[in-house]
Amino acid sequence: MSPCEPSNSLEIVTRHTDFSFKDGNIALLAGKCYFLVHQGLLCRHSPVLRTALESLENASTFVSLEGRPVLEVQDSSEDMFYFLIALYDGIPDLSSTTKSFEIVSAMLRLTTKYQVQRLRNDLLRGFSIVWPSSLSLWDAREQAMLSPDGVYEPRKYTPHPIFIINLARSVNAPELLPSAFYDLSRSSISHTAAGYIASGTVERHRLTEEDLFNLLKGREDASRFLSTFLVNQLEGRKPSSNCIYMQAGNHPRRRFCQIAFENVFYDVLRATNSLVCHRSCDPLFTIMDTEMIYERGDGGFLRPCEYCRSEFHAEVEAARDEFWNSLPEWFGNTQISVWG
Repeated sequence: MSPCEPSNSLEIVTRHTDFSFKDGNIALLAGKCYFLVHQGLLCRHSPVLRTALESLENASTFVSLEGRPVLEVQDSSEDMFYFLIALYDGIPDLSSTTKSFEIVSAMLRLTTKYQVQRLRNDLLRGFSIVWPSSLSLWDAREQAMLSPDGVYEPRKYTPHPIFIINLARSVNAPELLPSAFYDLSRSSISHTAAGYIASGTVERHRLTEEDLFNLLKGREDASRFLSTFLVNQLEGRKPSSNCIYMQAGNHPRRRFCQIAFENVFYDVLRATNSLVCHRSCDPLFTIMDTEMIYERGDGGFLRPCEYCRSEFHAEVEAARDEFWNSLPEWFGNTQISVWG
C-alpha cells in the first residue's frame, strides 16, 4: 500500500479537535482520526500529497467525511498532527533535545516521507545543534552538557544516540551519524548491545547488526588514535628547542619540561585504565585534558615553560582536528560528502 492509498473500508473515525478547519476541503485520515485541511496548501508543499490528491480527483468514486473527500495516509494521527503544525505554522523553536525529540523526529520523518524539502532542511539544522558536523560546535555542545556544578550529564539534555542513529538511517540524514556514533562509543559495549529502553515505554531500541559492527570498529580506531597520541606526544617527549630550561646549560631544572609531560602521560594512562575519570572513554576530551591538567595548576603537576606549552598546544589542536575528521571513516559513514 502506498503512503496515501486508502483502505477498502472506513472504520469509525473521529475528527481531530485541535487541527481541523471549517473551510477545509479535504479530510486527511490518519489512523482513526481525520483532519479537515486545505488541498491547495498540501499540494503546494508536498509533491507526494499532490500526486495522491490528483489521483483522488480523477477517481470515479471516493469515500467522504463531512462532505469532503477522504485522503487516507499510513501514519499515526499524532505524527500527522505534528507534521501539519510544521506545514501550517512552520517549524517551532525546537532542537533535538530530550523533551522535544518525539515531536521533531516525527516532523523529520514525515517531511522526508512527503518530500517537504524546506521544512526538512530547517529540522536538520535544528538537529545539527546537538549532533554537529564541526569540532567547534561539538565542543560548544559538550560545554552545554555540564550541570551548574560542573557534572557532565549528556543524557539529561539530549536523546539517546541510538535514537539518532536509527532516525538518521530512516530519513537518509548521514550528516548526523558521526557525532551520534562517537557519543555512543563512549558508553559501555554491554549496555549498547543490550539496547536502550526509553523512560515511560517498554520498547527496547537497538542498533542494527551492521551499525553495531560500525560502532565497535570506530571505537577501536578511536582508542588506537588516542594511544598513539599519548605515546608520540607525551611519553619521553623532548623539550622545545627554545625551552628556557634547556637554554640554561646545566641548570638543575634542565629536564623540568620533559618530566612535566611524562607526569601528564602517566596520569592520563592511569585514568584511561581505571575509573579515575568519568570521561575516561572520551578520547577527544582526554586529548584536550592532557593540556588542561597542567593549565589548571592543581594536583601538584609541574608546569612546562611557555615555549614547550605553546608547541604542545599546537599538537593537541592538530590531533583533535585529525581525530574529528576521521570519525566518518572510522564509523563506516564514508558516504558523507561534506564534513568539516
